[in-house]
Amino acid sequence: MLRLSSINPVAAFIIKVVFWLPVCLAGWYYLAPSLVWPVGLLSDWILTVLFPQIFQGVEQQGDRLDFVTLLAMPAELLRGQQPGVSGDLVFTVNPLLYSYGLPLYTALSIATPGDARDEDLKWNKWLWGLPLLFLFQVWGVCFDGLKTLLFTLGPDVSAQLAFTPLAMDGVALGYQLGYLILPSVLPLVIWVVQYRAYLTEMVWATE
Repeated sequence: MLRLSSINPVAAFIIKVVFWLPVCLAGWYYLAPSLVWPVGLLSDWILTVLFPQIFQGVEQQGDRLDFVTLLAMPAELLRGQQPGVSGDLVFTVNPLLYSYGLPLYTALSIATPGDARDEDLKWNKWLWGLPLLFLFQVWGVCFDGLKTLLFTLGPDVSAQLAFTPLAMDGVALGYQLGYLILPSVLPLVIWVVQYRAYLTEMVWATE
């Protein structure tokens, strides 16, 4: 019977990550409504404090977040409605788009070898990485909300924000960082920093 300890340590580590990643993804998806709750609370606080003239609040709906604004509905959405109908603009953001790094980070942490004493240290390290992942998930959610208002819902909506071109570029950059880079790169960076000694040992073992 082939034992993982008898094969190349890099291959053994990759096999364990591939095994644990679907398990962690399933757990992350099952727990999504609970994991989204603190993200919604902090996003609500940040946006209503920084942009009180734009956002009325952020409300959780299962594993989604509804952004309730103080902006008027755009004309194209009111077309075909009864005369006199109006309302505040509400749209939905999927916060899971910004947290899929959590199961990857968890799988990497579980797959990292160690003795019984290292197990407690491993979970302590895992806990230390969670606040960073959480904060940058909030980053992604907040910039998604601003990007939606500025670039997705049309000129009638973006005109109500009265952002300068420089501020609009900043929102676009923040959104790209939060959507394309941080969710996939940040878990790897945290894990590499936490286990750089193990990585060095693994590299030496393969030479």
